[in-house]
Amino acid sequence: MSQVHELWPFKTSSYGITEQASSRTDRDGHIERIRLEGFTVVPGGYTADELAYLAGRIDTLLAEQAEHAGGVQALAEIGEHETLRCCLAHDEAFVRVAANEHVLAICRQLLGDYIVLTLQNAIANSPGRVHHQTACHRDLPYQHFVSSRPLAISALFCVDPFTHENGATVVLPGTHRIEHFPSDTLAKEIERAVEAPAGSFLVFDSMLFHRAGHNRSTAMRRAVNNVYALPFIGQQISMPDVLQGRYADDPALRRLFGYDTKPVASVDDWWARRRARR
Repeated sequence: MSQVHELWPFKTSSYGITEQASSRTDRDGHIERIRLEGFTVVPGGYTADELAYLAGRIDTLLAEQAEHAGGVQALAEIGEHETLRCCLAHDEAFVRVAANEHVLAICRQLLGDYIVLTLQNAIANSPGRVHHQTACHRDLPYQHFVSSRPLAISALFCVDPFTHENGATVVLPGTHRIEHFPSDTLAKEIERAVEAPAGSFLVFDSMLFHRAGHNRSTAMRRAVNNVYALPFIGQQISMPDVLQGRYADDPALRRLFGYDTKPVASVDDWWARRRARR
């Protein structure tokens, strides 16, 4: 029989129960909440200076991206004006976000030891604008099935605080365990805006239905979404190609960034990979 649930300060009154979850550590508690409700908030351990640097880099890189693409309007026409994709390719600070050990430990316990970062996108939710992420979705979109174990875990890093006023992410608890999207009436009844401090991660099953809130404040709300998945799920953008060999000599980052799961171009390349593994 499992241990008594230790998150509670007292033993829950019950009868007819012969099995119960055990939660001996903070990590156990986070994992139990992800399995049951689909989400949790995990402290990241970042300083105010680190957060200020990341916020500044996101703003700078978004401006550089707009200049490269021919202006903000050119990106707005394709819904990309407030999204910075594969940001770890631009600054090692984002690599450290992707490799956060608090998050990776939870992902490995839920998914197994072999996980691949399928995407890392910075999202800027400006005051008064309707970001395309305000539409309900799964981070594995267009999928209407569920599995007995998670396929992917999302970790939305809060560069700025997430509040009701500035558009905190809204989740539909438990929907990672149902195949279809609930009715509009029920979705409205059960949705919950998740407030979280700057420097924390909103970690959730990637099959959980969620959306960005509307930013009604006067300040930008920035976040960095990281999606970790089982290795058979493809990356949004090929990180080995974007990184051009960087971090390939680090065994942990090599695996995390998908160097060993990138499709090879020929049978000869497949044989070469096999030789390297031996």
